[in-house]
Amino acid sequence: MKKTWNYIINRYIPKDIDELELIYFQRMNLFSLAISVIFFINGIRDLYFGYTIYFFVLIGLGTIYFLIFFFTKIQFNPLTWFLNLVFILFIIFFFSTTKGFENGISLYYFVILISSLFIFNEKNTVKYNIVLYMLVLILFMVSHHFDFKIFTIEKNNNDEFTKNQRIFTFLETFIGIICFAYFILSKHFKIAVLYKQTLRSENIIKELRRKNQVDSQHIIIEDIVKLAMKDDIAFIPKIKLVFPELYNNLIRINPEITPDEFKFCSLLKLGFTTKDIAEYNNLAIRTVQTRKSRLRKSFNISSDVDLYKWIDEI
Repeated sequence: MKKTWNYIINRYIPKDIDELELIYFQRMNLFSLAISVIFFINGIRDLYFGYTIYFFVLIGLGTIYFLIFFFTKIQFNPLTWFLNLVFILFIIFFFSTTKGFENGISLYYFVILISSLFIFNEKNTVKYNIVLYMLVLILFMVSHHFDFKIFTIEKNNNDEFTKNQRIFTFLETFIGIICFAYFILSKHFKIAVLYKQTLRSENIIKELRRKNQVDSQHIIIEDIVKLAMKDDIAFIPKIKLVFPELYNNLIRINPEITPDEFKFCSLLKLGFTTKDIAEYNNLAIRTVQTRKSRLRKSFNISSDVDLYKWIDEI
């Protein structure tokens, strides 16, 4: 399941992409797939109630979206999404005006309104939001003027279908809004994490430059702190470059030092707190504290000695 999920959300996304852009591309992949799934589900429901023509229409639309998602990169184009949302708006307009407001299909307008904010959230795409919001208002007012009874479809007097349609529309709208809220919050949390990392990185860099007088190497220092925060494999080679004597001094004290112990000592050298080490290495705080205790035993460091002062003196 995890492999399938990662395959879906990361399809056609280039490597080494910015973390915020990565979230955007992943949302577009899921959004494209979700639309096709919604068309399929509604088509199957219409077939159950005997609406054969609409079954084929919805299944056809779902298939088109599915093929677009899996075989093209078109879902990353803002203009394409604008035209798609306009098309879907007119589909909602048609079905919402076949029997009156009681069929509940007008609820889908709210999904489109949230979708537009979900997709067009950059300065150069705000214009699409304005157009879509105005179009929703116009279509709703036209529907209201005709009491949501403009078009007719076969077997339109099926009361069981109307009741089913209302609850179905509500559930789809409800689930859709929950999904949008999840992705909006995930982006917010990601921005907050990146902001905290930036502040923490700046503080660590300032302290390192103050203690070690490495002003001439400030760019390397920034790089090494960022690598440490990302738990990048390039961190160890970089730390040896910036602090060439660190490894040699540690190995003199303990010739059997392990790579993990050296990495841990390097993080201490940079001034990473227990919380920092846990967060950036996906460890529990208790695990980091245990590693500190093992480090003391491995290097015969007394319990009354501050580990950070000890590593600074090496």
